[in-house]
Amino acid sequence: MADAPRIIRVLLIEDNPHVAELITDGLDGAARREMAGRIAFLFDVVGDGQMALERLEQIDPDLIICDVYMPVMDGAAFLRHLRSHAHAARTPVLALSAGGPAAREAAMAAGADVFLDKPIRLNEVLQAAARLLNATVEPPSS
Repeated sequence: MADAPRIIRVLLIEDNPHVAELITDGLDGAARREMAGRIAFLFDVVGDGQMALERLEQIDPDLIICDVYMPVMDGAAFLRHLRSHAHAARTPVLALSAGGPAAREAAMAAGADVFLDKPIRLNEVLQAAARLLNATVEPPSS
């Protein structure tokens, strides 16, 4: 009998539903293919930082993937709030943006652990997630 996969709960904060779908579908596919089912992702997807704070009252994610520029509450404001609260202060955060150096600086200063420029590559997201979760994964084939 095979071991049950490690479930990784991901809070994905992304205001573009197409990008959110690419990330969730891509990571799910990579978990099946490259990790031979040893890891399974469970996603909670919200569209802005305020919705993410509300969702954090209900869940305890293993990883947060956060866009930087969003309506209502942007990623930097969300991260500052997250890092100021002890219960979620050390949840690893992967920040994403097409905003270039200014977005990178804002995200890292607010408390992101890793920053990736959009357009993102699935293998970069997977490898960053693996580093943040201390998991060993093979890079996806291109």
